[in-house]
Parts: sequence; C-alpha cells; structure tokens
Amino acid sequence: MSRKIGSSRTRPKVSGEVRAEGGAAGRSGHVLLLDLPAESTYQPPSDVVEVDDVVRVLLEIPGVPAASVQVRVLGNRIEVTGEKTPDFPPGETSFLCLERIFGKFQRAFEVRGAVNLGEVSARMANGILVITIPKVAERRGRERRIPVTTG
Repeated sequence: MSRKIGSSRTRPKVSGEVRAEGGAAGRSGHVLLLDLPAESTYQPPSDVVEVDDVVRVLLEIPGVPAASVQVRVLGNRIEVTGEKTPDFPPGETSFLCLERIFGKFQRAFEVRGAVNLGEVSARMANGILVITIPKVAERRGRERRIPVTTG
C-alpha cells in the first residue's frame, strides 16, 4: 500500500493521506508524492516539505556516506537506494544491545504534478539526504497576450 504525500488547496484530505495545506500565497499547482512500498532491509524515515518554488524530500540516513547513496529519476519516480554497513569488526561480536539498523535500504516516490524532474538535485548534510524537486509555474488560467500582426 502506498502513502500519499502532497498538497492541494481545493481537494479535501483523504483518509490515510499525508500532505501539507497549500495556504501560502503564490503557490501554484498541485504536487502529489506517493510513497511506494519497497522490499529492503529498512526504509529510512522521510519528510516532504513544499515551499513556493520547490518540493524537498528529506531522508534520515545517519552513518551512510554520500558515495553509498544512489538517487535516480525513472519516469515520474524518484528512487533512493543505498547501504549502511556495520561499523563494528566482522566476526563474533557480543552485543548487549543492538538497536541500529544496517543493510540495504530503498525508498521510492511517485511524483505527480507541476514539477521539473529534469532538474532534481540531491545533497547530503549531517546524515540527512535532501532531494530538491523544482516546481514549474502553472500555466492554466494565466493570461498571456498574443501580439496581432498584419500581413
């Protein structure tokens, strides 16, 4: 089952949907992110934030080097994959408590709406992967003057 993440000014909230209210002046269009299920060791927690000109997806992956993370755009999907390797010596380690998660991870988001998937960027800082998706201006309902020429 996928979770919906997005915002809208006109559509009422649907049960099970996670989205921010689009009340800021100047926001245009409707952006919807569907959190797609994945088969992996774990799925890092994520936040989706919408501001006037971009949508940001923040994934919490502490202890994972940027070189171990892949971000891909496939059609209207953004996929994040990687691996968090154990930081203890291999072999017989005796744990009194082990709560951290190691192994491969994957998150996939289906993006719908007025966004430019050709300009997606990603950066890692302090264990947080920030994926920035620029929005495109909504063109419907805007007035555009067409010059009339003679001849």
